[in-house]
Amino acid sequence: MWWLTIPVIIYAMIIFLMWMTLVRWRGYDLPVPETPPSVSVIVAARNEEKHIEKLLKSLVGQDYPAHLVEAVIVNDNSTDRTPIVVSEFIEKQKDHSPFMIRLINNPFTGKKRALRYGIEKSAGEVILVTDADCITGRGWIGSHASLYGEGQADMVVAEVNQRPVGGFASLFGVLEFSALQSITEAAVVARHPVMCNGANMSFRRDVYSRHSGELHDSLPSGDDMFLLHAVVRGGGRVMYAGGSAAAVETASAVTAAALLRQRARWASKAFAYTYAPTLFLAAATAACNAAVTAAAVASVISADHLPLLGTLYAVRLVPDYLITARNIKKGKEHFPVLPFLLSEILYPFWFCLVAVVSLFPSSRRFRGR
Repeated sequence: MWWLTIPVIIYAMIIFLMWMTLVRWRGYDLPVPETPPSVSVIVAARNEEKHIEKLLKSLVGQDYPAHLVEAVIVNDNSTDRTPIVVSEFIEKQKDHSPFMIRLINNPFTGKKRALRYGIEKSAGEVILVTDADCITGRGWIGSHASLYGEGQADMVVAEVNQRPVGGFASLFGVLEFSALQSITEAAVVARHPVMCNGANMSFRRDVYSRHSGELHDSLPSGDDMFLLHAVVRGGGRVMYAGGSAAAVETASAVTAAALLRQRARWASKAFAYTYAPTLFLAAATAACNAAVTAAAVASVISADHLPLLGTLYAVRLVPDYLITARNIKKGKEHFPVLPFLLSEILYPFWFCLVAVVSLFPSSRRFRGR
């Protein structure tokens, strides 16, 4: 069964090369746009009364020229006080800040339609999207807008920092997500972007209009990835807004069940992907985790396979550590070594579980990110 080392070695090499790409990257050397673009921040909010005021406060504190910004909050059929909280905030801040916030109601169903409706009702040259449970820094809008000079970005991807909210499941999710963030950054820097996150991305309005017909209306979510693939296929340039100023922060899933629902929904979209780099990375990751899982099962049947299992874990451990630790440490956070090691042991089985759950139609109806 030593042939199982092949997919694990391939995966480890890919992750190591991505880490090397990030180590060598020194950012973009670009001129500052002569005329800053107008920006529309679009937020779809459903039942976010506990979180959305924090987002609104972070938006009105932006250091970008207020006359060039609007925030469009789309109430996505909330059944709690979300629209009331937003309305009250708008009323309180209108005499204290020139930052314009508008609240509109989604006449359709679902976050995907809510975002599209918000974009239709907005006016900015650049569309910047985030989630209602995120918090932005003062330089968030400016960090995105600075990459939209003449002949520069058509789409910008940026960091989403998750914070654990208690328990191993939440920390496990943060570790997994940190690795995904580093892979996202490395692939964009290498000019072969493979994924993005709708909690922190932007794009030119004309680019969105050009590709809006390629966003798979039959699926309830996934505009972020489908737009990324469409932009790259169309010859557009995707750039990465690095640095803490461009990042947004959100909480990780609290329970293992919530994390599983979220990851299964993300994975369920993969069946509609046609972009080769994304499919290649997904296949390499799947083959690696399937190989480790198979070796673990074989080791339960016969202890003779334990050396193989140990070898497979050891081969993937180093690149996984490098790519995950880099993302966490650049945010000046402590890297949890023991939880990471436990996560490495569990992850192949977790990956296989997520893949199985994603096959069920119900996984495509989960709401949220």
